[in-house]
Amino acid sequence: MFTKHIISAVCHACKKMPFLIRIVSSVVYVIKFCTYYKDMEGVCRMALIFDFTFAETAIRFLETDDTKYLHTLAETEAAAHIINHATHFGGWRGSTLTFITELLLSTEKESLPLVKRNLAFARENITRQIEEITLQYLPKDTRFDGKIFFTCGYDIGVAYGENCSLNLAHPKFLTDASELKYYAIHELHHVGFIKSKGGVMPSLSIETYKEMANLIAYLTHLEGMGTYAPLALRTQEDALNKDNDYIMLQNRVQLDELAAEYFEIYHHFKNNPHEKLKDKDWEKLGILSDGKRLFYIVGAHIARTIDEHFGRTQLLNLMPKPSTDFIECFVNRH
Repeated sequence: MFTKHIISAVCHACKKMPFLIRIVSSVVYVIKFCTYYKDMEGVCRMALIFDFTFAETAIRFLETDDTKYLHTLAETEAAAHIINHATHFGGWRGSTLTFITELLLSTEKESLPLVKRNLAFARENITRQIEEITLQYLPKDTRFDGKIFFTCGYDIGVAYGENCSLNLAHPKFLTDASELKYYAIHELHHVGFIKSKGGVMPSLSIETYKEMANLIAYLTHLEGMGTYAPLALRTQEDALNKDNDYIMLQNRVQLDELAAEYFEIYHHFKNNPHEKLKDKDWEKLGILSDGKRLFYIVGAHIARTIDEHFGRTQLLNLMPKPSTDFIECFVNRH
């Protein structure tokens, strides 16, 4: 399982890839009994479940300071989801109760009215439509049979196994509740994307430039598609200027500059496949992720370009294939 490689890489070379904790997710397949629904084409599908239990219970704790709610939270499926992610990608080694307690105690009580507002917004607006939109950017046979958990604390949103989650107390959502819809699509797409890859991600225990190029291609594909999937909805709802990634996607001059910087890094590794990795090579990944967010912005640019030039079928057919095919399809489009 690739998560073991991730843990090893983060533990032994944490200075190299702290950013990967934010962008990778693991797949652990779990059989669930879910309800069914008919999609827009009349196909019967297992239904994604929207689980608000954690957020509701967290609100009760923040309102009362009654520690019984912390014990209740520690027993929820959402807590198990978060702790799995934190264990595999954050190196957490304590108990679930301790983790949840620290999570809730770090949540500002002053934000409680906004967290309640976000919960109400999520109930009203994160519906089956979000699932249907996400499926438009995944292979036709993709099915979701997990849950979206709505939480309070931790990262803005994470995907793990068949499930994903959104943190209603994250500053971005406290500023603008409508962002919850778009990030729900992003995180849910990660679940479907990794399923399309058979649950496989490149190992981080790599030594050569060729392996680094493959890793960069995969993460570009993963985050690029996740960023592209909500683009049409953002455009329709006049929400492109609410997030910097989408602001950049509208600026052709800056986008071309970012793409040039991305491909300089990518081809640095791809064109020298037998070269051995050095410590300084890992610094380039910081630019691609939380630095200039090239995985997200240039990745979405690549996805949009392929969609416009070759059509949606080609874009989706690339998903199960090696992610280098995704990059090369863009490069060779002329």
